[in-house]
Amino acid sequence: MKKALLTLTALLSLTLLRAQYPGSQYLPLVEDGSVTFRLQADKASGVQLFGDFLPGVNEYRLGGHVEMTRNADGLWEYTARGLAPDFYYYYFEVDGVRVLDPHNLKLVCNYSEFYNSFLVPGEGSRRLEQAGAPAGTLVTHWYDSPEYGGQRRLNVWLPAAYDASRRYPVLYMIPGGGDDEDTWTDMGRLPQILSHMCASGEAVPMIVVLVNAMPNQWAAPHILDPIPGAKSHFELMRTPQGASGGEFCNDLVRNVIPFIEQHYSVRGDRDGRAVCGVSMGGVYELYLLEHRSDLFSHVAFMGSGMMDAAPDAADAALRPLKATGYSLMWIGAGSEDMALSSARNLMAALDRNHMPYTYYDSGDGHNWRSWRRDLQQLLPLLFR
Repeated sequence: MKKALLTLTALLSLTLLRAQYPGSQYLPLVEDGSVTFRLQADKASGVQLFGDFLPGVNEYRLGGHVEMTRNADGLWEYTARGLAPDFYYYYFEVDGVRVLDPHNLKLVCNYSEFYNSFLVPGEGSRRLEQAGAPAGTLVTHWYDSPEYGGQRRLNVWLPAAYDASRRYPVLYMIPGGGDDEDTWTDMGRLPQILSHMCASGEAVPMIVVLVNAMPNQWAAPHILDPIPGAKSHFELMRTPQGASGGEFCNDLVRNVIPFIEQHYSVRGDRDGRAVCGVSMGGVYELYLLEHRSDLFSHVAFMGSGMMDAAPDAADAALRPLKATGYSLMWIGAGSEDMALSSARNLMAALDRNHMPYTYYDSGDGHNWRSWRRDLQQLLPLLFR
């Protein structure tokens, strides 16, 4: 009886909600590159819309905002026009208080904050849409990590029709500062991109491992609280150990890679492993390659590179990788990226050491729009 009453109450609430906001009145309405937002806030004196598609965004595509106005129905409204096909995110501020859109259930997390999201369809966003069959599968695991004093969380993307009788190459993704094991699935649309590109034959079927590189986390902050007593990411980055990523690299080598190779049918050879670091993750990746260049034959950097341009230090960091050789060196840094100078330092060092590489300019800044483009350029080159 109690369950039936709760169900009836939920249905009545939903009916009242639909009556209050008929049809698509309250949802972001996407039409021909225009998107209309509406919010009911009867007592508000002002409502602002914040989004990565609005004027005034910084290189992270954050901070852009506009004032909303009341429409004839008393709802706060704004229409953004001329949006290119892509994936976007937003939130509201009601009298200075941050508020999510209560009628848009599409949420993503970035820098430990939630945002609403929407997609403008078109050729430019085709690979960002949810793929139909065949689509890959995302699996979450917890693994033992003595380096961090507990169990850590990671995500594994498996290609469609994963077959344990065959062995797959593996791509290990190292996220940037403030990001975690979920950010590539939320902001990066990695499962959608991979599903489309593997189904079309543009990418080799592979397994992708999404790890958490934050030094004060066992898991994404919406999953588990930070490690008790641990310093923040920004405090640790000011220490030699935190800046190098030595602790993270030890965790990856000693725990993550063995865990994946124990639980999945993967190639255990160097040519069957790739690593890609984004922003801070690229700094950690350089440390990893300097100390364990024997593990990876395919290497990629997104919005990252060498912060130290001194030739002696740069050449020393690359010496192990030059000695072992590699199949692919790929660097992505947009023309507006704050890390472009670091990417140029890396490319100068590679040129000086006669080490070939591929460079891609997304034309954007230090943000997920750029890195989604990077991923689509990188995937066709891996494991060929």
